[in-house]
Amino acid sequence: MKKRALLQSASMALALVLLSGVFLAGVQGQAQALASHPPDALLKQGNKILQDGRLISYCWIDGCADGVSRYPSAVLIEPGTRLHIRLSENRRPERFSLTSSRSPDGQSRRIDTTIRRVERDGKTVAWDAYFRLERPDRHYYLGAFGVWKNLSGTVRGDAYWQFHLKTGS
Repeated sequence: MKKRALLQSASMALALVLLSGVFLAGVQGQAQALASHPPDALLKQGNKILQDGRLISYCWIDGCADGVSRYPSAVLIEPGTRLHIRLSENRRPERFSLTSSRSPDGQSRRIDTTIRRVERDGKTVAWDAYFRLERPDRHYYLGAFGVWKNLSGTVRGDAYWQFHLKTGS
């Protein structure tokens, strides 16, 4: 009986070691595929970077942080210019929204965006959110918000950035 109990214990221990190895390999593989921090967000016109997005708040794999609203200095653009925000994340955001207000503490309205993948060597490396600001001679205080899910489909993280543009007359 002792021999059988010892054999069962050894079998259980071996099974646990094998299962933990499979689990750790899966977690390590997923961790390599997922960034441990929110993506950078860059405001671009074509290939030209106009402004770095100010990361104000986020909840991501490694924790959450909330900051104080701090819009950067305005970048001057022509009305109707095609712009995009590049999100340096290989996974498409589950949700993305862009809002604008006329003042830093004003009421905001949603801006329509079109999301497109950015590929290099056949691999997705980022996502671009395209939009236009049509009205002349106006400040645009922009807030960009994205939500991403992990491989299991649960929310992995969210992030909020701020930008500031001014259209010419």
